[in-house]
Amino acid sequence: MADPVATGISLKDANAGALLAVLALNVAAFYLLQKSSAIGAGDWMKLATGWLAALPAGVGVALVGILNAQVSADMKARLVFWRWQNPLPGSQAFTRHGRNDPRVDMAALEAKHGPLPTDPKAQNALWYKMYRAVADEPAVTQAHRQFLFARDYTFVALAILVVLGATAFKFIHPISTAEIYALLLMVQWGLATRAANLSGHRFVSTVLAQKGART
Repeated sequence: MADPVATGISLKDANAGALLAVLALNVAAFYLLQKSSAIGAGDWMKLATGWLAALPAGVGVALVGILNAQVSADMKARLVFWRWQNPLPGSQAFTRHGRNDPRVDMAALEAKHGPLPTDPKAQNALWYKMYRAVADEPAVTQAHRQFLFARDYTFVALAILVVLGATAFKFIHPISTAEIYALLLMVQWGLATRAANLSGHRFVSTVLAQKGART
């Protein structure tokens, strides 16, 4: 079965600029922190050559951007929903998301499709068929785009935490500043994960709501 986000190539392209901005802002924040430590110490030579310290960080973040395009949707979903088996959000479409969203007419969906499945793979398969039927609805397109961005941001934030978090302890001083910076990177990752989780749930239930309204 096709991945439910596999048809969102154009939506991913639309999000590319925002993800690039995220990467650039993270490199800029790293550089400014490294630069501020030199200003505080009055080390003007270090300040003048501070871009050399940011260079490996910039290269690392560029690699993060490239890696983001190589990682599968399933793996990104595992990072968002913390489920190894059946990680895609459609796997809980009827047992969880539809029943918890007041916009979804579950009775109408059951009348149209018969008893709704409870098996995760079967749920995802039926949900995907419903998605294909309403994919062009503006509400669905918007929810899909938000999920794709938040999902990719989650992966990027985790990779940045590893790359820049480790680099900070070599180039940012005092060490307490590096520790605070690493903590902020963890917060960024946590917020991105939470946003992706919520937007994934809303994407699934928006599809169900639109499909239920059509039956």
